[in-house]
Amino acid sequence: MDRFRKLSLSRQILFLVLMMLVILLISFVISNQIAEQIVERKVTDSVDKILLQVEEKMTSFYSDMGGISTSILYSPTIQTLLKSEDKLSVVFMNDEVTSMFANTMSLKENIRGIRLYNSEGTMMANTGSGIDYSTHFPVQSTEYSGIISTNDSYYTIAVPIYNLKSAQVSDYIGACIFIMDVSNFNSILKSAKITPNSRFLLLDQNNKIMASEGTEPNINTVDLAEWKNDKRYIVQTVTLSNTGWKLISAIPKDELLQDLNMVQRLNIATYLVMICLLGLFLLLFFTRIMRPIKDLMDFMRSYPKRGGVARFNIVYHNEIGVLAANLNKMLDEIGSLGKEIQLTQSRMYEIEIAKNQMEISAFRNQINPHFLYNTLECIRALTFYNKVEDIAEITASLSNMFRYSVKGNDFVTIQDEILHVQEYAKIIGFRFMGRIRVEIEADEGLRGMKSLKMLLQPIVENAVFHGLEKKRGDGIVQITVQLLTNNRVQYIVQDNGSGMDESQLQELHQHLKNSEAPVQAATDAKQGIGLANIYRRIKLFYGNEAEMKIQSQLNEGTIISISILASEESK
Repeated sequence: MDRFRKLSLSRQILFLVLMMLVILLISFVISNQIAEQIVERKVTDSVDKILLQVEEKMTSFYSDMGGISTSILYSPTIQTLLKSEDKLSVVFMNDEVTSMFANTMSLKENIRGIRLYNSEGTMMANTGSGIDYSTHFPVQSTEYSGIISTNDSYYTIAVPIYNLKSAQVSDYIGACIFIMDVSNFNSILKSAKITPNSRFLLLDQNNKIMASEGTEPNINTVDLAEWKNDKRYIVQTVTLSNTGWKLISAIPKDELLQDLNMVQRLNIATYLVMICLLGLFLLLFFTRIMRPIKDLMDFMRSYPKRGGVARFNIVYHNEIGVLAANLNKMLDEIGSLGKEIQLTQSRMYEIEIAKNQMEISAFRNQINPHFLYNTLECIRALTFYNKVEDIAEITASLSNMFRYSVKGNDFVTIQDEILHVQEYAKIIGFRFMGRIRVEIEADEGLRGMKSLKMLLQPIVENAVFHGLEKKRGDGIVQITVQLLTNNRVQYIVQDNGSGMDESQLQELHQHLKNSEAPVQAATDAKQGIGLANIYRRIKLFYGNEAEMKIQSQLNEGTIISISILASEESK
């Protein structure tokens, strides 16, 4: 798929068209094969039914012959003739039997002769055709021979005759031979013909043709295996159970598929029309779409070499023309923006130069933090030397706070952060003469964990100067550091100061949410790091896992809670 996407649009279209042609070809071949199979299956079913009908007609003929043979062969005259040993009586009865046989032949036109034999194989009566044939005696059951004459198609039916008055069931006394022609079979096969050149054959036990429809007259035998292997025909065979003969149908495939061939030719014409239309579509596509796109691409490739002043000549009034017009408009805007950018860069360069000059001036006037730290240490030493212990203690605390604040690390231990707050609490205690005090409660197991530097002291400072400074009476700032059950560290700073009303609290929340400058309840520039700065810092270092909640009631105090995940990053 990636390789296909990298192809040009024209090659993608050609590939899709080729795929369509292949699909059309495959669908055409498969549909033709399926149609041929359906037609062949339906024809096969039809031929099976026809062969079944032919078999039923022949079975009906055999039944008629069985009834005729039974009615004449078990007549008293024939029974007496076959059992009589008196030659004179035989001569007299022969005329009667011959007359009986003649009447029987008149009932069935395809009976060409009837011969009567006794149990020893001696012919007792003869009527009709004098065709020679061979028959074995005694005849045990009704037997159907194959073709017995090459010139005319004849076959025989041998029927055994038993003594009706004998106590033995199978008291054989003779046999009757019916000489039959196949004319009735030819008419039956002719009625079963499906197509002009279809063939129906009736073969005897030796595959000699007894009757046929649609075959050459001079063919007497059939190679059945050769017929079945002939791909030009659909060959089906049915073996007749009574005689052992075979019914064969051979239907030419080209005649069966004649109607299908017409449909196929119509399909071919339809596919050719579709291919022509597809070719016309490709021609229009390449001339009306691909050529304008190519012209546009050539213009875009050569545009940098033209100095940025050339524009595409619009000669198309379709979507390509709209695209070209927008391209020209975009190039005009890019030219205007380029000029504005050059002017802006020039101004920014001048501003940067001025800024660098101001920074150089600021660096020259900057006071070294180490100098301030050393000065505080000097003041502390002098006050201690002069036995002014309060001033020495304040100076020491201020020095420790200053040294803590100028450290470069972003993270310190919770113990260091608590010590820093305690130093600040000493200064506040001296300033307010013990009226404001700071109480700290922290789990011992948390003191060695890492915390964000300058996290608690700005909040305590905010509580003192905005909640407790104007309060009458004692003020308390309660700090609690604890580990929650969900592996989070929670910092709680609570004061009993003046608090805030609902509108001030909402305004503070909005400022924290927008990370804007603090409002009245937060710190100002003189107070250093305010609540908004702390909020931005914990979000920066801890992400969305950090939470900061503020609760306050007017004249009752404020509670600030910070919760962070005790992850490896904060340890």
